Amino acid sequence: MAPPFTVTPIDQLRHAAATAPGARVRWNEHSLSYGDLLDRSLRCASALRGLGVGPGDRVAFWLPNGIPYLDLFFACLHIGAIAVSVNTRFRRAEVESIVSRTGASAIVVWPGFKNIPFLTMLGELDPATMASLRLAVLCEDDGRSGFPLPGVRVVHHRDLLAEAAGESAAAPELPCIIFPTSGTTGLPKFALHRQGAVAHHAAQVAAAFGYDAADAHLLQAIPFCGVFGFSQFAATLAGAASVTLMSLFEPEEARDLIRSRSITHLNGPDDLFKRLLDVCPEDKPFPSLRDCLIASFNPTLALFPEEAERRGVPMTNGFGMSEIFSFFSRQAPNAPIGLRKLSGGHPVNPKARVRVRDTATGHVLPPGGIGSLEIASDTLFCAYFGNPEATRDAFTEDGFFITGDLATMRVDGSFIFKGRSGDVLRLGGFLVDPAEIEAVLQRDANVETAVVVEAATERGNKPVAFLRLREGANLDEAALRDRVGTALADFKIPARFVVVDQFPTAMSPNGEKIQRGKLKEQAQLAFSAGG
Repeated sequence: MAPPFTVTPIDQLRHAAATAPGARVRWNEHSLSYGDLLDRSLRCASALRGLGVGPGDRVAFWLPNGIPYLDLFFACLHIGAIAVSVNTRFRRAEVESIVSRTGASAIVVWPGFKNIPFLTMLGELDPATMASLRLAVLCEDDGRSGFPLPGVRVVHHRDLLAEAAGESAAAPELPCIIFPTSGTTGLPKFALHRQGAVAHHAAQVAAAFGYDAADAHLLQAIPFCGVFGFSQFAATLAGAASVTLMSLFEPEEARDLIRSRSITHLNGPDDLFKRLLDVCPEDKPFPSLRDCLIASFNPTLALFPEEAERRGVPMTNGFGMSEIFSFFSRQAPNAPIGLRKLSGGHPVNPKARVRVRDTATGHVLPPGGIGSLEIASDTLFCAYFGNPEATRDAFTEDGFFITGDLATMRVDGSFIFKGRSGDVLRLGGFLVDPAEIEAVLQRDANVETAVVVEAATERGNKPVAFLRLREGANLDEAALRDRVGTALADFKIPARFVVVDQFPTAMSPNGEKIQRGKLKEQAQLAFSAGG
């Protein structure tokens, strides 16, 4: 049953248009009011309806931050269609898996972004697996781009804006967005959220983080395609704040935007802030910044928040995931930086409940014990799209979501995230199922078994592939790199290939298992020794 929410993001868009006419959504040379954005989205919705996009249809969004993304996302909400988030760093195999498994009938693409051959990659897909796709919307293109898949109608974003604005059919109970979880070709789950939950969570975040202040101006440097970036913009809208969009984070450009536009809020992974401060020689370069949510993705930057604090960048960590949105919780802003930099904190939703369960005994643990993190909230995802079994298995009998993470409770009711309970990798700021990289490697005729783990480096976590080759075979490292690079995002390409005769194993109640922990130690030693 969907919670009885009464507000949608479209209602919040209308409210922002009416109450904050001076707030601006800026992107490159564009500067729009929320009223402008509402009108543009209604025009796009009318055009998409005329092209056959209807309630419940899935629309894949494979493009970076920008006004076109917002025009078309809000258009989907007006229609009752479901946006499917696709990372712009994903490649052929990943996109094919997501589009085919969600049954997307339309895809939105920016063909020329960063000179990435989006259309070429789409042309390499198996038409049979893309049979549901019948419409492509091209953004920021020259108007002459074709589309390489047969039977797909091509339209251009700018032409949709010529349609007359119609009515909105947005409703709180309607599903509106899908976020893939940690895997892609390794068969991820697809976390589905309703319009009402998006709006409700966004309003709570806006109030908790001060996005509803009259002078609030956010820099959207993290991509909409991830739950972190999506949650930030949803809260920006709920707070009717001004926002400057970056299609691609460049530290020098971000530095100049923060200064010239008196940016008050910036959020992102720790390495984003490190890159930003590295281009600022001043002791305290950003006096306008007053609240920054940091995501600690890089273990080599464990002491960086203290450095940022000394340089006047106020950082606080929180917690989030595809099923619960980002900004689910935050550490107390007045806490010491040693606590404030840890993932976890208090939920922003006063109705949310958090607990930790001992995985061995099944008992809920008191503060101080480390166990499986479970969360109950009215803003949780409503289902794993197309997977009722996984949806059922994700919840306890009393309705708590089993996150798959390890945490510990504190006496003040907050929690501290301790890590993933499984073997999921965190690469490039995203959770990645190692099975998807292993599957690509094992398609090579020389590879019998591949096991991929991560190692922490100064440039972030990197995947390391341990390979057992077939008898008489030799390692062709260049060919393996090419194989992964043509199928998956670049941050999933192993930084090291290590050939082993045997994997370290241990017996368990379910049989012999590879000890990934020992392989992680070996991977870390490889980087420590070789840089």
